[in-house]
Amino acid sequence: MPITISTKNSLVIRSTCLFWLIAKIICWRLWLSDRLFPVVPPFHFLSLPSPFHWALFVSSFALLTLVFFFPANKKLIVALVITETASCLLDQNRWQPWEYQYIFMLLVFIINFKDDLKITTGITFIFISTYFFSGLGKINPVFLQVVWQQMVLFQLLHQPHAILYNWPVAHAGYAMGILEITFGICLFFNRTRKIAASLLIAMHIVIIYLFGPIGLNYDKVVWPWNVAMICYLYILFIKKDIYPISFKSLTYRWNKLLLLCWGILPILSFWGYWDYFLSSSLFSSRIPNMLICVHKTGSATALEHYFEKSKTNKALCDSNSHLILVKFWAFEEMEIPSYSQPRVFKGIKYELVKRYPDMEADFYISTYENGKRKIELIK
Repeated sequence: MPITISTKNSLVIRSTCLFWLIAKIICWRLWLSDRLFPVVPPFHFLSLPSPFHWALFVSSFALLTLVFFFPANKKLIVALVITETASCLLDQNRWQPWEYQYIFMLLVFIINFKDDLKITTGITFIFISTYFFSGLGKINPVFLQVVWQQMVLFQLLHQPHAILYNWPVAHAGYAMGILEITFGICLFFNRTRKIAASLLIAMHIVIIYLFGPIGLNYDKVVWPWNVAMICYLYILFIKKDIYPISFKSLTYRWNKLLLLCWGILPILSFWGYWDYFLSSSLFSSRIPNMLICVHKTGSATALEHYFEKSKTNKALCDSNSHLILVKFWAFEEMEIPSYSQPRVFKGIKYELVKRYPDMEADFYISTYENGKRKIELIK
């Protein structure tokens, strides 16, 4: 018996709630303000005390559970989207790519409630955008050096550095981005949709192996997201019948918001006019990072736990100073990367200076231009 499109959509909602819950459990400190890593709201008036963060966190768990059991209840889905949006407005570090995707997926169900064709079209467009811009972001020399060569060839496969003299192997990382773009575009066409979904599932399995516990054991919060993507691809494009998609519906009323946020604004991220994490910049290594040189700890003794121990990364600081890599501080404390935008880095500096007035430190932003590292002081 063929599975109906309505049943498929219910399965998508349930999968979203399940893996969203798992992600929130993994990075639970992210959703609270009782932590060392600074909370950075987009506006100062949104700096609210701890009980507000707790209330939204508990409400989110309750609503995710309820929507899992009642996926056709529009009021519950609306309440969940409102709760998640409110929580994200209290801290920009919560604007993770998977959080952004999950919110928009539920938004698709709200604005197209009971219109199964428009729902499937909206979800498919989000997937196409994710794979297209994720792949496009990987076609850069920094991804080649950091992810392909350092993480894959050296750390995971334990290849000797001499392998870099093998030009095809050393540059094969570019194929990862090209293939991801190709598979994403193929989701657009009825004839290629099923084979593209199968290849993307294989890609996600490789990613889970690469970053999972038997691989690099890195970025744990993306593990359930990759499993969720496998479920989505199977449910929508492989399981039994494949239903037609009408991309004209993206111009229908509020669906234009999808076209704007997933089709147009991500293009601007390549010139720095839209956020990287909201543009599916996944493991592209082109995003900026924040570095802190602590010259005098003062009352900030709690930060000593996050001082960089590797000597290879201390060139920025003198011998009497200590380096904090903010990205890895966020990973260690909250299991997520810090939100990599200059305005957030300035907010982190503001909060740390306010919290530890006797600490002496310099704050830097590290970026890459044409494959070369550039470091600027945050003033």
